[in-house]
Amino acid sequence: MRKRILFMVSLFILASTKIEAKTDAFQYTDIGNVRLTITNFGMLGNGFTRYIDPATGQPYPSGEYPKGSGIEHIYRAGLWVGAKSSIGTHVTTGVVDAVSVTPGSTEGFEFAPSPAPGDTVIEKSSLLISPYYTPDAISEQDFYATYYDYQYFTGDTLPPNHNPLGLKVRQRSYVWSYSYIDDVVIISYTIINDGIVGDLDSVYIGLYAELATGSREFWGDDFGRTPYFQHKRLFFDSSSVFIYEKNDGYDFLATSMAGFKLLGIVKDTTKLPVDSFTISFNWWNWRGMSGSVADSIRYVVLSNGEIDPNVDDDYCQTHEYPDPIGMISFGPIIHLNAGDSITVVFAFVGGMDETSLMQNAFWAQKAFDANYVLPAPPPSPQLVGIPQSRKVILYFDNSPEFARDPSPPNLRDFEGYRIYRGLSPQLDDTTWTLLAEFDKTPEDTIQDVDHSGGYNTGMPPIETEGAYSGWYKFIDSGVKNGFTYYYAVTSYDVGNPQLGLPSLESSKGLNLIKVIPGTPATSEGEVGVYPNPYYTKSVWDTPQERVIRFYNLPRNCTIYILNEAGDLVKTIKHESDYGEETWNLLSDKDQPVATGLYIFVVRDEDTGKIKKGKFLIIK
Repeated sequence: MRKRILFMVSLFILASTKIEAKTDAFQYTDIGNVRLTITNFGMLGNGFTRYIDPATGQPYPSGEYPKGSGIEHIYRAGLWVGAKSSIGTHVTTGVVDAVSVTPGSTEGFEFAPSPAPGDTVIEKSSLLISPYYTPDAISEQDFYATYYDYQYFTGDTLPPNHNPLGLKVRQRSYVWSYSYIDDVVIISYTIINDGIVGDLDSVYIGLYAELATGSREFWGDDFGRTPYFQHKRLFFDSSSVFIYEKNDGYDFLATSMAGFKLLGIVKDTTKLPVDSFTISFNWWNWRGMSGSVADSIRYVVLSNGEIDPNVDDDYCQTHEYPDPIGMISFGPIIHLNAGDSITVVFAFVGGMDETSLMQNAFWAQKAFDANYVLPAPPPSPQLVGIPQSRKVILYFDNSPEFARDPSPPNLRDFEGYRIYRGLSPQLDDTTWTLLAEFDKTPEDTIQDVDHSGGYNTGMPPIETEGAYSGWYKFIDSGVKNGFTYYYAVTSYDVGNPQLGLPSLESSKGLNLIKVIPGTPATSEGEVGVYPNPYYTKSVWDTPQERVIRFYNLPRNCTIYILNEAGDLVKTIKHESDYGEETWNLLSDKDQPVATGLYIFVVRDEDTGKIKKGKFLIIK
């Protein structure tokens, strides 16, 4: 699993270029099919900052669905809480209509993490193979954050026009890779009255959501500054308390849709009926709720019980386009006395059409109702790929065979493994193919349910020697040296007909690995180059594969590349048991090299032997 990056920022400025360091953190979900930015100051999404994720080289996602598609659905979203107290009627807002965001000091952005060192977004995972595994994790990727509306880094200085309610918020988010709920992120807010202003009465809680669907590929660079947001269609389903949005069709690449659903309200340990509260759905035009809007107006929006009309095609044909910002809210909670808390749970839900969107919202609700104890596929095994010449050896362990399904509890329902290969790390890419499928035979099953039949192929062979002795072994011989391949081994179960669930399979993303086949390190034979000659516009000339590869290299050597005049162009150090090395056609001064004949000299640093050769670049 790729290493996640904690960004420590003090001035979180959206759609601007200035970023200064402080101690707020944000991360994004990457288990399942949604990449949603989570912060520790009450905001979801990031307003399309210009951060580049060093792990992917791509812009930091705000609310991307499906994962890897480049289709964004959220500018930003956040929590609102309004209440009456001895000092008046006030509303704390996590997000308002504004471009710049400085948590805890910009007007309208009124939550901030505590000044305590290390008060960042914490990650936990229920996956045994995850570096964040903890037994108390709820999902495959939990994010935990705590923030306040009265503690700030600047001491007693409050955001402009902010009257704190004395709130402490414990935020939790949960995601899974299971096929029936991988389009969902659940966000739970436990709102605690810390008693700073005494008891709170007539409390209303809302989720502000600027939903806006657009494709980064369609709109190009600097996505957040394009007019993608002028093509929203905003809807509210009152029966399921679900606000969602889709593109009007202008952006023909933005084919998915997404939104937020209210799942439930919990007081102490009791789930309160949602329909026992007054539900409101309000929207307003951008800038209609900027930081200067009075708390009295915001409280009316939270509590008015209105259901505004959908911003659909018919509405836009008969009205001026409003660029709508939406909010779901509910209340009143009659009393939230000092020390009391209330938990409200929402879900961010994606879908490829309205039918799948509603089905995914259904499973989000089921997850909440079941206290997140969900039918689960067996976990993916640990996976290692060893590159060799024209083949890849895969090793994976048998840990999934002993996993027990949490629902029904303690059921062993492992059935088998599937081995996949792709040419792209994007899991929905059409280059992914099923290489092999294995399942248990009736004689060797260890499960506590009747065998489902399957193919009864049995398991793959087991390695008996070396570092991976006892692991399963699979050899893929259908590969070419120098090409990049991606592999995944999934586990699947027998399904659960009682719940209407087919066989569940773990996600390919859980143990995805990248392998480039090639020759092992050797001091024998001649060092070679491929492709030779190198032509641009060939199968090798893509942003991922724009390289020349040296093969049959010694384990510890230095490669010198010279032009035809004998000038040194590039020096490459190589130290690996893998006997291949790449050159990206850039000189030591990071300049693209020209067409011509090149000479390479390879010095074996262990023996001092020299090997030479030539290759041609034709542009």
